[in-house]
Amino acid sequence: MADARIVYDTSFYIEFLRSKSFALSIRSRYEADIPVTVFSSVVEQELLAGATDQLKVAAVEGLYRPFERVRRIVTPSHSIWQQAGRVLGTMRRTRGDLVDRLGGSFVNDLLIALSARSVGATVVTLNADDFRMIAKYVPLRIEVLQPQR
Repeated sequence: MADARIVYDTSFYIEFLRSKSFALSIRSRYEADIPVTVFSSVVEQELLAGATDQLKVAAVEGLYRPFERVRRIVTPSHSIWQQAGRVLGTMRRTRGDLVDRLGGSFVNDLLIALSARSVGATVVTLNADDFRMIAKYVPLRIEVLQPQR
């Protein structure tokens, strides 16, 4: 993936921070991807919201700050928020069974997906369900990883 951009999803970073075996198994891939990785401000917000003490906040900051320094942060624009609203509206109209699922974290996943698409990036995630659902409504490149167990 040397010439394509990548956005790692929140699920990836959560597993990376929680699981030493996952972090060790994915480290060389992640380091090789750094030159083409763009960090999502939505991912940053989710990670910071879940950081329950200063040590965890520092760990999260260590993930996104290098990308801030080189200005490789992707943030949902006004038009991306509009697209998200349209996609959610379509999903609610066509899939009433999903209404309960289309809240908070799903909206964040949709914003991550649309932002990644806006910069031509592939979303790398462990959250197959949400991103495969989004890909049914929005052309999207995703790569689903499996956590190490």
